[in-house]
Amino acid sequence: MKRRQFLQYSTLTAAGLTFAACTNQGSTHFTQPPVNFGKLEKTDLQIGIVSSLDCLPLVVAKEKGMFKKYGLNVTLVKQPTWEQVQQELHSGKLDAAQTLFAMPLWEYFGKGGKSRAQDEDSDRDRKSRNKEKGKSKGNANANTVALMGLNINGNSISLSEVAWKGGLRPRQTYNSLKELQEGYNKFFRELKKPPGFAIAHPAAMANYTTRYWLGTMGIDAERDLKFQVLAPDAITAGLDNGNIIGYATDELFNQQTIADKKSFTAYLDRDIWHGHPEKILASLDTWLKDYPITARAMMAAVLEACQYCDNLENVTTLAPVLGKSEYTNPGTNKNWQKILAGSYNYGGLDGKPVVMKVPDFQVFHFQATNYLKQPNHANFLWHSHATWVLTQMVRWQQQKLTDYPKNDDAIIKQLYPTEVYANVAKSFWLNMPKGQLKIEQPEMFIDRVAFDPNKPLEYLNGFELRA
Repeated sequence: MKRRQFLQYSTLTAAGLTFAACTNQGSTHFTQPPVNFGKLEKTDLQIGIVSSLDCLPLVVAKEKGMFKKYGLNVTLVKQPTWEQVQQELHSGKLDAAQTLFAMPLWEYFGKGGKSRAQDEDSDRDRKSRNKEKGKSKGNANANTVALMGLNINGNSISLSEVAWKGGLRPRQTYNSLKELQEGYNKFFRELKKPPGFAIAHPAAMANYTTRYWLGTMGIDAERDLKFQVLAPDAITAGLDNGNIIGYATDELFNQQTIADKKSFTAYLDRDIWHGHPEKILASLDTWLKDYPITARAMMAAVLEACQYCDNLENVTTLAPVLGKSEYTNPGTNKNWQKILAGSYNYGGLDGKPVVMKVPDFQVFHFQATNYLKQPNHANFLWHSHATWVLTQMVRWQQQKLTDYPKNDDAIIKQLYPTEVYANVAKSFWLNMPKGQLKIEQPEMFIDRVAFDPNKPLEYLNGFELRA
């Protein structure tokens, strides 16, 4: 498989994820003078969000005036599910949205892998159907494209009281990974029937990392559990009635069920794959084509907000902003500041919570760690990350994918374009990684198996547990 652009990082130390001693956790935030990208094609925007910690950059850009700074009047529209976000995006009600990193691939293959560029009447008919100036252009056949990353890491795997009574505990209480693997494997194999396990969406990174985690312990995600998509309210009910034994999603929902003494956190996804991509700012490819200057201004505001979020000096200002009802659901646990300050509560149904320092639980722009070094940063879209997701989609035969696509390079380039973000980042004097591909070294994964994006088939064929 020929790859034109490739960057191989030097091997990271196996000793762990030590942090560089630098101020503000290595944040590069500074007061950014507004950049004039040109005359905005549109100034009033509707951007979709889902109630989660990783919508924070969009909330900050709105509340701290960064959108206004770039000439934009933005309304953030809270949506109940990721599916609803995509429906509203395609209907034209939303200009852009916070969504899942894998969503562009999920939708693309869900419609049979049809390229928007192959739709011969797309540009001609789109313009004739949308003559009203300033109106968002919805199109069911358009592709969702990633504009920039919003964060890396940020999910947790939580288990119910049933698992606790069965002897399972947070990862820190085990002496070794092998001891944890043996305990978890024994518990799930001895259950009379596969328990339910909830996720927010099949394309959620929490789905892929949880399946990867289970596979590392010899637990078959297809045979030993029953994965199901549930909304937050249904997850709570499922824990209460015993229909699910756990779930994997973003914060602060995990902290809420811990506070309600319904669950404990077994594992963080940043300990399954250090520095994995999480949420993205996305639009339709048709919207990006029609509003390129507006897109740049929007991304510049969000990039500045991402930098602001990683600055420890700003932590006390973030929690009150994110806690507003128009952004997060009523009743959500309010431990925003603790997590943003680097403290994570794994919980404990014995009344003895396990609180650990996890400064990189969620990274919005940059923190100096052994897996995130300049010029790499959380907002840069690595095509190799999309390649990894594609291997997992094939592994679990999502969207009827049974073979790894031969034209993966072209597909990923189309769905994860980088030129616009590179232009915005240049205005922030940000250095960019050279190339779009990098090897994920063994130390990045729980099973110590490296991922080489040049060899996706070899990597895929290495999984014993698969659909």
